[in-house]
Amino acid sequence: IFLFQEIQRLQNVISKVRFILTQLQLAIKGEVVMTAELQETLDSMFDAKVPHFWENTLTGDEFSWRLPTLGLWFSSLLNRDDQYRTWLNNGRPNSFWLTGFFNPNGCLTAMKQEVTRKHKAEKWALDDVVYHTEVMPFERAEQVKNPPTEGIYIHGLFLDGAAFSRQEGHLIESQPKTLFVSLPILFVTGNA
Repeated sequence: IFLFQEIQRLQNVISKVRFILTQLQLAIKGEVVMTAELQETLDSMFDAKVPHFWENTLTGDEFSWRLPTLGLWFSSLLNRDDQYRTWLNNGRPNSFWLTGFFNPNGCLTAMKQEVTRKHKAEKWALDDVVYHTEVMPFERAEQVKNPPTEGIYIHGLFLDGAAFSRQEGHLIESQPKTLFVSLPILFVTGNA
């Protein structure tokens, strides 16, 4: 159900972008009127910025993800598409790119539900299950060869103003002038 909802949202983004770009092509040819929305899209693309209407609905609600440049936004679109296609075609990934989901909490909640179902004989209740997280020895998702037997591996998270010391096994001060540090792969599961 979670994957289905994520794909639906991505399809909505792709459909909206495709429609706006098609209308923009027609407007440039002079076949339709160049509306303010289309002009704003063209100006944003010229400035390598993400057009407002690709990120927001007409009422201003967030429609897609927010990134500072059009190149980063499009790369994120391709990475999200790749994660969903791989999941559909090859089964669950060994590690999930958590920040690549529209609803990352939905992924974590689905994992808690699976863990609770696995412990049905022990009468675990979903409301009593709490998250348990461990830092793994993997730096990149490609290094994870198999998924965990219970829970999930996640990647794509960053620390702001701190770093993780493998030797000490805890957070430490970040290096001077280093704003963001990538976290290693995390193992997330539930405990009752």
